[in-house]
Amino acid sequence: MSKLKIASIIFLISTLFLKFSSMLRDLVIAHYFGATYIVDAYNAAMIIPNAFILFMLTGMKDAFVPSFIKYEKVNKGKEHLTNIVKGTFIIGIVISLIGAVFAPVYFPLMYPEFNDAAIQLGIWTATIYFATVFLVGINAIYEGYFDAKGKYSFATFSQTIVVLCTIGSMVFLHKWLGGYSLALGYLVGTVISFLIKFIYLKPKNFINWKQKLDKKETINYYKIFLPVGLTIMVGQINLTVNFLFAGQFGEGVISYLNYAFRLVSIPQAIFGVTTATIIYPILAKAMADRNEDMFKRGIEKGLNMMILLLAPTLTIMMILMQEVIQIVYERGAFSNQATMATSEVALYYIGSVLFYSMQVIIAKGFYTLEKGHLILRIGLLSVVMNVVFNIVFSNLIGYKGLALSSSVVGFIYTLLCFIILYRIANGFDLRFMGKEYSKILITMIPVGLTVYILKGIPAFESLSVYVEVPVLSIIGVLIYLPLLYLLKSDPLKMILNRKRKK
Repeated sequence: MSKLKIASIIFLISTLFLKFSSMLRDLVIAHYFGATYIVDAYNAAMIIPNAFILFMLTGMKDAFVPSFIKYEKVNKGKEHLTNIVKGTFIIGIVISLIGAVFAPVYFPLMYPEFNDAAIQLGIWTATIYFATVFLVGINAIYEGYFDAKGKYSFATFSQTIVVLCTIGSMVFLHKWLGGYSLALGYLVGTVISFLIKFIYLKPKNFINWKQKLDKKETINYYKIFLPVGLTIMVGQINLTVNFLFAGQFGEGVISYLNYAFRLVSIPQAIFGVTTATIIYPILAKAMADRNEDMFKRGIEKGLNMMILLLAPTLTIMMILMQEVIQIVYERGAFSNQATMATSEVALYYIGSVLFYSMQVIIAKGFYTLEKGHLILRIGLLSVVMNVVFNIVFSNLIGYKGLALSSSVVGFIYTLLCFIILYRIANGFDLRFMGKEYSKILITMIPVGLTVYILKGIPAFESLSVYVEVPVLSIIGVLIYLPLLYLLKSDPLKMILNRKRKK
């Protein structure tokens, strides 16, 4: 097995471990704090600094990898690394200071409905999170550096350390610090993540300490980085808007929305990684060979494969949503009432998972064609749409309308992106895609009906949810795959053919 394949396998495993450790963090939060004002304040407080953190963490890393490789080819990789680290440090410090100083001002204004304890917790949480922004930016640069060197799992390992420290802080300090233990754990994890990189590279190899900052080179890098980073921030802005509306509905609502969103987003996180791993080499090769037809087929197959994986997962999850949430969250301080409320919200979020998962593939097409600025424009439009739909749907069905708004905006956002990509890529084979979607839709009918009917049978109702959910899920998949095979599904054949080749 080649080194590249081994690295890819390790990367996939470490990515899955990161996703499940993030889920474990949410389980621990639910266990100790339930759906109380503590969780409301924490989620509300971290959302704005987290937008900058994602701006730095994901966008900066994605932009740095090709930039570093370009300079490394002319033996200037170390100089480029030094310039970007020093420039990011300066920008990060400015963001950290401004955010931390103004947290006591903007947070009470944003959430006037919160009680005094929630306001204080929110201010300190926002302050601590903003304080980490400059360090997160530096961490992101070095994670991009390790990716460029082929050490793909280093970034996910680094991020997992932060999550595990947050969990550890809650477990050991929640009795003394309460909700403050969450932000403290994140701060400690971020520092440890930085120190690991610093010690691994050794101080003398970390950067060229004596080198002066090349402002022109740094500015050119940020011109490439900004569209990617701002596009990522759009999602956080929409979450902020949702939380602002949710705060008006009383204690627990922000928690319901956050718990539901985190849970239903798991399939998106897992299958997005899987599909991108399979499809991206096709797009990259098409770009290198200037093969327009291969690029189109790559997008088509990626979208088909995403639906292939998501359709049974989301269908079964919808039918068993209450039982799934009961398994995942209902223990400790998380009550049955919270389970019911979170389940209702989660159902309305299903559409957003489906559409934003498809957007992952569409975005790959834009970035491959170096048209990322177009997605940013549509993303900014989605913020306006989200505000409008939040007002409309929350007036109709209460706080559940905020989740419905996310799904509707996700549909429009993805549709607009697909239409624009369709035009700049000179079209896709819509007949082929429609045919494959129809096959999957046909198989979903017997899968959904079977799981729904079996769920109501006394023999299954008497089972523990820990047995009922896995058994019904397995039955659904055992119906889905043979039917899809008989219908000669193209993405299923693609997966099977890859396994046979291996």
